Amino acid sequence: MIKLVHRKIDIERDREYILECHCEINYECDTPWKRKMSYEDYRREWFSLDGQIAEFLGALENSMKDQRTIADIIEDEKGDAIGYLWAPFYEDTENGFRVSDIQDVYVENSYRRKGIATELIEYAEETAKQNGADVVRSGTGCDNAASIGLHEKLGFYTYRYEFEKKL
Repeated sequence: MIKLVHRKIDIERDREYILECHCEINYECDTPWKRKMSYEDYRREWFSLDGQIAEFLGALENSMKDQRTIADIIEDEKGDAIGYLWAPFYEDTENGFRVSDIQDVYVENSYRRKGIATELIEYAEETAKQNGADVVRSGTGCDNAASIGLHEKLGFYTYRYEFEKKL
C-alpha cells in the first residue's frame, strides 16, 4: 500500500497542478455530447476560459476559509503529487444542516486502480463526521462508470437527477 501524505493546497504554488486535475475531472464528468471532442481540444478550450478558471480558483480559495473544508494535494513518500482532493464544507445557518461536498477526487493515471480514490473518499467521510456533517455528497458525470461504481461500492446512493437537452 502506498503511504499517502496530505498537505494543504497552496493556491499560488499548486495552481497549475490543480487546474490540470480539475480540467481532466471536468472532461470525465461532462455531458456525452461535449465528450465527443478530444481531450486535447477540450483542454485547450477549457484553459482559454479565463472567467471559468477564475471562478473555480475563487470558489476553491473561498471554501478554504472554512477549516472544515478539505483542500489537499496528495503526495507519495517522496513528495511527488499523485492526486488532489477538494471537499468544501457547508452549513446552512438557518436550519443547521451541514454538508461536506466532495467536488474533486483526482488520482494520477499511474496510481489508479490501487485503492487510492477509495482511501481519499473514506478520508473525506471520516473528516466530515469529525466536523459534524449530516451528510457527505459527491457527484459525477452520467457516463463516468468507474466513478459511479466506486460511489456505489462505498455506499453512496443517488439523491438527485439533473437533466439537459442540447439545442
